[in-house]
This record gives sequence, structure tokens and C-alpha cells, in this order.
Amino acid sequence: MTKTLKYKGSLANRNTAAQERHQIEELAYKGEQVVLDYSEVSSLSGSYADELFGVFTQRHGAQALKSTLKVKGASQAVAHAIGQAIQQRMKAHAA
Repeated sequence: MTKTLKYKGSLANRNTAAQERHQIEELAYKGEQVVLDYSEVSSLSGSYADELFGVFTQRHGAQALKSTLKVKGASQAVAHAIGQAIQQRMKAHAA
């Protein structure tokens, strides 16, 4: 089963990202794939990306990230922030 979560505006709060990550983790534990629709997101901060995507990757691994989360409609800047957060956490975890 797939659950789509739709976002809009500027995403910049680490605490909000942590709450959203917990929601995503709960859905993942239930076996759901989660689609994050960022088509209406204008910007996403590095701290938000780290808290949601970086921490998720650190806790569950890159394979779980790939199989659980799909990002839809992200701008190039938003996609870059997400990719950078994941890479930084993976590097730190490997060290």
C-alpha cells in the first residue's frame, strides 16, 4: 500500500522534520511505501533534509530509504539538499 504525503511552502524546521520522520517510520513499519509530494515546496533547508532523510538513512540504511520513500515533484534545489543530507550521514556513519 502507498501513502502520499503532500507538502507546500518552505520546509525549514528540524523539529517539524523529526515529527514527519516519525510519521513516515510508523507507516513504514506497517509495510506502506511513502510518497513525499514536494511539487509545491519552494525551499527545503539543510537541517530539515538532514533530520528527515539523513537521520532516516542513518537509522534504517540506504536500502530501506530506497524501498520506503519516494520523492515526487522536487525542484533541483530541493533534490540537491536531500541528496547532500543523505550523503553526509552515510559518510559520517561509515567513518
